[in-house]
Amino acid sequence: MDEELFCEFYEQTAHNLRAYIRSMVFDQALVDDLLQESYFRLLKAALPASMDMVYRKNYLYRIATNLVRDNRRAPRWEQLSEERGPAASDESFGKAQDVKQAFVRLKPKERELLWMAYVEQFSHKEIAAVLRAKAASVRPMLARARAKFADLLKRRGYGG
Repeated sequence: MDEELFCEFYEQTAHNLRAYIRSMVFDQALVDDLLQESYFRLLKAALPASMDMVYRKNYLYRIATNLVRDNRRAPRWEQLSEERGPAASDESFGKAQDVKQAFVRLKPKERELLWMAYVEQFSHKEIAAVLRAKAASVRPMLARARAKFADLLKRRGYGG
């Protein structure tokens, strides 16, 4: 990928990719490291310049997802999550804070699914490619994640 193409691709994807990583990682320095490493690995993969941009974006998200998962396995993950993660509280800090607190209570894979489906608007096929799952399994996994998220929001007083 030449420099001009990379800069254009970076401009189109960096903001959303950072938000995606931030939805699973609570340490800002680690978010920045994982973002940078994702792009580095994408460049290192030396994908053909003729590759479709959608496929390139899916590949980038797969790299980021794997990096986040690898970091979760590291001993410092639990410590960072406890120290820097949003504190659970019964007080209402507004709708956005309540939604965020409910979101971080989901399992990381549930957050990944919901983020890709509703924020990034990835198709089930694209989500399956990123998560290396069968496309047919995405729909039920999303349904379970949505139900759990809705339940967490109900516990915070939202919904019926």
